[in-house]
Amino acid sequence: MAGDDRPKPASTAGFRGEVLSARNPRLATLRRLSGRRSARTDAGRFVIDGPRLVHEALDAGIVVDEVYVPADQVDVAAVVDLERALRAANVVVHLVAPDVFRSVASTEAPQPAIAVARPPVRDAAGLLASANALLVLVDVADPGNAGTLVRVAEAAGIGVVVACGQGVEWWNPKVVRAAAGSLFRVPVLALADVHGVLASLHARGVTTLATSIDAGADYTAIDYRMPIALLLGSEAHGLPADVVASATTAVRIPMLGAVESLNVAMAGAVCAFEMARQRRGL
Repeated sequence: MAGDDRPKPASTAGFRGEVLSARNPRLATLRRLSGRRSARTDAGRFVIDGPRLVHEALDAGIVVDEVYVPADQVDVAAVVDLERALRAANVVVHLVAPDVFRSVASTEAPQPAIAVARPPVRDAAGLLASANALLVLVDVADPGNAGTLVRVAEAAGIGVVVACGQGVEWWNPKVVRAAAGSLFRVPVLALADVHGVLASLHARGVTTLATSIDAGADYTAIDYRMPIALLLGSEAHGLPADVVASATTAVRIPMLGAVESLNVAMAGAVCAFEMARQRRGL
């Protein structure tokens, strides 16, 4: 029947149940979770795009509530492999009409799986009291940069990443994709009061390093083997002056040519891997 949007049975082996159509209320919820911060906050849920990232979430112990798969992609090797893992974890899988799947995805060329998951609960006070290497992002708003910095943190052995001020929402789908799985393994915190965070760190002797193009000290002149928190500022304005003044010291990355500064993710990576180099004794 033309225009018939009733659910159609799925026939592919390994996937059972109805193929969800555009009017299914689950898909309206999924669309809101993909597109609205308020929906994610209210529901305490976020979305994960792609079979590989869903696998990484499961491996990291992230609670996955359900997964949506386009009905024309169930024979793709990555989806077949994911289906086995989801079945073992007792995760519900919903098949979705292909055109409808594209309409609810958060990317123009979606990968063949979208999961709804729960952000892990982190002990902010405990992490601030114990971590000996942290990234503190102040007013960093770009999801791609924030996600990349979480990936950098994992690669460099940094234990906690904190977003302060008017910072990014950690569970934005763009952050999740940019972090490439690291967001599931590296604890991330959202704490508005940067000065409160600095006070907590200073109280236990953590050195706080503010990155600034006006600083006198070269970033390589610092002893990174001590407990360190690296402070990074917004893409447009860098760190606020009062934050730089409150830090233990400020460092700069020397530039050649006419370049004045680096992208915040690049600057963070440069400093983070200097920390990793020193801590490995290289």
